[in-house]
Amino acid sequence: MRRSRLFAAALLALSAGVSWPAFASDNGEKNAAPSEDSKPLFISAEEATAVTGVDTAAEQPASGTSEDRQPISKQPEIGVSPCSPENGVSPHTQAPNKTTLEAVLRLAAKGPMVEAARHRWLAATHKRPQMVALPDPRVEATYYVVRGQDKYMFGLSQEIPYPGKLIIAGRIADKEAEAARLRYETAVRDALSDAKGSYFELYYIDRAQQVTAEIRRLYDRYAALGAGGTEVAKPKLPETFRAESQRAQLGYDLVLLREMRTAEAERLRSGLGLPTRAELGGTEDVAEPAELGETLEQLQEIATAHNQELAAAGVEIQRANYDLKLARRAAIPDLMVGANYTRMVEEMPEKNPVGITMGVSIPLWVSKYKARINEAGEMEQAARAEEDAQRLKVRADLAKAYFSLSNSARLVKLYREMLLPQARQALQSAEELYRKGDANLASVLEMTSTLHNFELARLRATADFYQNVARLERTMGTAMQLKAVEKPETKP
Repeated sequence: MRRSRLFAAALLALSAGVSWPAFASDNGEKNAAPSEDSKPLFISAEEATAVTGVDTAAEQPASGTSEDRQPISKQPEIGVSPCSPENGVSPHTQAPNKTTLEAVLRLAAKGPMVEAARHRWLAATHKRPQMVALPDPRVEATYYVVRGQDKYMFGLSQEIPYPGKLIIAGRIADKEAEAARLRYETAVRDALSDAKGSYFELYYIDRAQQVTAEIRRLYDRYAALGAGGTEVAKPKLPETFRAESQRAQLGYDLVLLREMRTAEAERLRSGLGLPTRAELGGTEDVAEPAELGETLEQLQEIATAHNQELAAAGVEIQRANYDLKLARRAAIPDLMVGANYTRMVEEMPEKNPVGITMGVSIPLWVSKYKARINEAGEMEQAARAEEDAQRLKVRADLAKAYFSLSNSARLVKLYREMLLPQARQALQSAEELYRKGDANLASVLEMTSTLHNFELARLRATADFYQNVARLERTMGTAMQLKAVEKPETKP
């Protein structure tokens, strides 16, 4: 089945927002080489400096100058600040710049793996002229050492394969180019999906740092209250020790989160092609996750129509079918035509003959052609089996991602609407009872720890939701349009 999509338009839209737009069909040539204006390129040292604010010229190899690359049309707004979380300071309170998802996706579409896949596609588009061209003509010269009437002879010959062979070879080249295009689309899709995964992992780490720092300040207050020896609830030594230990544990958690952010930021930088010194600012807020409106069956239909690996498997079947047709025509004799000129001895200059030659190849070694046909037939069956396996894999991956996404949405809703409000109310009640002397400090510490765990779980579920969206889009091969859930109004 012939598939054609506006992949360039989809790429621009993917680089400009969170969701993937659905591929549209067109009537253009789908295997044509991309134009110079649309090709993804590595960013230069000057571009990286403009994006990140860090002078990266010293880190760029001498062979890769900026003159060899085209600048991107609009610089992504990836912010860099001495207050970066990687330097131990929360981006939500001091960093003036943000790392936007739009900028991350725009750079991900120019990553090294995408560039490699693009050049493989370009290489495949140059294969058809090689496959449909005639073999090179042959020129022969013969000089007679032992002469009779002939002195020397020149000959010119041209081999002409059976016409169907060249036609089929050209179609095979077309299918190889189409498969390379699909692999390029897959590389872009995977790069954007990986970038989304890293971005939302940074989102979780940034918010977890903020929440943990706020909870730690609460423990600071509780520890000071317990050590003050006031008469309120008469705090005892075990309660004071517990407050101090919780405070120390959160200090360790903050160090761990900073190190996790450093590792995740480096992973994102490597995918974007940014130098190590380019720091990434804090991430932006995201909309509240919403439950899916489509059923699993509907998503499977979308994946069947748009998944790139499944489409490539179909192309490989067509290519294998053409290979089989070519193998069956390999035994058809090829034609050879030519002409020759013979120079006679000087005694007979007026009788220099000119001749025309014709010949055909003889398919003498039958076993060779039979083996080629058998090989091509097995490869066709293998291609069909691989398509079936890919279809089953897409179905399994889709079901897994669909469950994970739905579960994440349910968890976010559970924490947002039920558990977190209850935990906040319980903590407030525990503090009020403690101030009245009707509860001990241990109950306040327990409620504070519960609230902290619930906040982190909500953030983890939110990040998991958007990471699962990226995984689901990766399996589907196209976009998911999600409707944001409006946050409930907070009553004074």
